[in-house]
Amino acid sequence: MKKGIYILILTIAFTLVKDRAYGQFLKEANPFADENVDDLGNVSDDFQTSFFEALKQKGIENYERAIMELNKCISMSPSSHPILYFERGKNHVFLKKYDEAALDLNKFLELEPNNEDVLEALYEVYFQQRDYDAAETTVKNLINFDVQYKEDLARIYTSTKRYNEALDLIDELDEEIGTDIYRDRLKNRLYLLSGDTSRQVKAIEKNIASNPKSEAEYLKLILLYSEQGNTQKAYETALELQKVNPYADEVHLALYKFNLNDNKIDEAISSMQKVLESTRMSAAAKHRVLNDFVLFVNGNPQYEPQLEKAIAVFDTQVGDSNIYQELASYYIKKGSKDKALPYLKKALQSDPENLELIKNTSLLLLDSGSFKDAEEIAANALDLYPSQPLLYLTYGVALNNQGKFKAAIDQLELGVDYVIDDVKMEIDFYQQLGDAHKGDGNASTASKYYNKVEQLKAQG
Repeated sequence: MKKGIYILILTIAFTLVKDRAYGQFLKEANPFADENVDDLGNVSDDFQTSFFEALKQKGIENYERAIMELNKCISMSPSSHPILYFERGKNHVFLKKYDEAALDLNKFLELEPNNEDVLEALYEVYFQQRDYDAAETTVKNLINFDVQYKEDLARIYTSTKRYNEALDLIDELDEEIGTDIYRDRLKNRLYLLSGDTSRQVKAIEKNIASNPKSEAEYLKLILLYSEQGNTQKAYETALELQKVNPYADEVHLALYKFNLNDNKIDEAISSMQKVLESTRMSAAAKHRVLNDFVLFVNGNPQYEPQLEKAIAVFDTQVGDSNIYQELASYYIKKGSKDKALPYLKKALQSDPENLELIKNTSLLLLDSGSFKDAEEIAANALDLYPSQPLLYLTYGVALNNQGKFKAAIDQLELGVDYVIDDVKMEIDFYQQLGDAHKGDGNASTASKYYNKVEQLKAQG
């Protein structure tokens, strides 16, 4: 985006001062400082009083009052001062009244066409309203002032899923004013959204042709081919990178997969170790390689010792909740819940508000008999998710198994009210409530809950 929106400040001769900010109008630090009432032109004292009162009210964020004062000015001089409509439009934006703001900004442009600042403000209002057709028309007018507004047009095309048109604009800008980091990131996002990997490959190959010693471009190509599953191309690109830098760690990203597919397992493992130990490789690349090796070991369990070593290296280097979850899933599928649990705990430490992760970890803790830990996780999670019945159920089970029956009753009675259209969970709640009352010495109440369990089971 073109660094935000312009804000108009009225000065001695109604000059425009730019102050950009993304997506909203910035407030002036002192919008009515140094005003000279003699420069307002031939206006009445009432006009001057209302106008400066409007600026004052806007300065103290009393936008409704500012609009009232501007309305008085407009009624006195509806077409002599376009600035009145821009000022009123800004106040409407502060109040998120975008329809009214658009009317005011368009009125300004009727009286004073082709004002860049007002056009950009209008573009932002349309964009906030998701009126992309109007925003597109407006920003095309802005391109006449500055070609960099093509970034804003690309933003509109991205929002309307016209990804190739957005890429065309970014390429045009790169040709006209040179590349920059922001547009490079935008292009990568657009390639991902469009799924047009062939275009991305051509762009990277073009960059390599113009700068054959750029290791970064070779790495992009290796990663892209790897994601496509084109191991042969990734391997060939890695060999080219080796000519540029024989010691480049990135080469092993391609060599790992190529050797694995070619059944050269020892060579593949060696390359994997180099990727995981590299200080140059990104966490995402390391994650990709380790996850791929997890899948391989799932079908080739004889390599589990090598996986354990790889995990140990990864653990010291990265620490990523996603890979920890994948490792936990791997061990759960193998029936090794004792090995899965530490990875779920690590994942939860990395991502403590992940609800699914909270549920999975607490359930596995219950299954392993770690009732105190399950109680702690459920109690903390209920502060974040107070309407999740499974958390109350987990909490109640953990408390029951520690003999904390009264506390279990409190949690279970709270939680059962959140169960909707889930008979199995309802049965579990009533079973635990029966156990809790029985443990608390109230056999008659326990019997009532056990009867509810049997009634629900009988209903199928």
